[in-house]
Amino acid sequence: MARGQTESYPSRPITIIAPLAAGSAADSLMRDLAQQLSSVLGQPAVVVNRVGAGGNIGTTAIARSAPDGYTLGQVSQGNMVINTAFYRDIGYDPIRDFAPIAVVAAMSNVMVVSRHSPYRSVREVIEAIRAKPPGTVTYSSSGVGTSMHIAGAMFARTTDTELTHIPYTGAPAAMTAIISGDVDTGFFNIPAAKGLLAAGDLRPLAVTAMRRSASLPDLPTLEEAGLQNYDVSTWLGLVAPAGTPPLIIERIHKTLDQILSQPALREKLTTQGFDLPPGSVPGPAEFLQLIQDDLAKWPAILRQAGAKPE
Repeated sequence: MARGQTESYPSRPITIIAPLAAGSAADSLMRDLAQQLSSVLGQPAVVVNRVGAGGNIGTTAIARSAPDGYTLGQVSQGNMVINTAFYRDIGYDPIRDFAPIAVVAAMSNVMVVSRHSPYRSVREVIEAIRAKPPGTVTYSSSGVGTSMHIAGAMFARTTDTELTHIPYTGAPAAMTAIISGDVDTGFFNIPAAKGLLAAGDLRPLAVTAMRRSASLPDLPTLEEAGLQNYDVSTWLGLVAPAGTPPLIIERIHKTLDQILSQPALREKLTTQGFDLPPGSVPGPAEFLQLIQDDLAKWPAILRQAGAKPE
């Protein structure tokens, strides 16, 4: 891309590929940010969902897009780190194939059961798992390698129990399965579950991070419920294909920093259950370091917990 074209960026609409299902917490966040990007940059920023294989299909599409700043991608700890432990070939290299732009948010999960469930505490769920034949108690998620899947696997490992994982095509379908009684429990991103919690369709038992959630302050953490050193949360970020001009990366990062400094938007997202950067939005160098650190940590933990590449 010529320097003049870079300096005039953007001169046409931007596509943001979201590898997860519409209606998920991550998708909701990206649509809010896309609307703000459109306003500030003066060009439409359109979110396109490309789902499948735990986010690998959409993420591969991001990696293979032209590095011109007009195709960006939503990524998370799931598709950039966790999937390397669950798939033999994810279709992309988390370091080589992307230009990190910014970490925009983080979120923990909430352990839930149906409002009709007999379980009213984490301890009651654990006792039920141990009282039944191994694998009888089930938990749902939006797919292999998602934070919902990891949270359940780590729950089973930490409690020395066996849970059967039931993956669905998205968080809405996975939560509906709990409400209907087809699945026993689940560990869902707080923003995705908030509506069903407020409606009383799901009963919250605990959050998966080390600290209580500002949006669910009365709910204990799983560590407080007795699971020592239990901590599962995920980060969300924006990337471009590798080779995208640094001036474009810098422009988008600065725009995101401007957007996420708005008090009204911060209050809205925090209320929904997102954890936002306390100061400036972490940029490309910090984002790259985060990915590298997580790649050095999580795949080994998950393999020790029994993860087997498909």
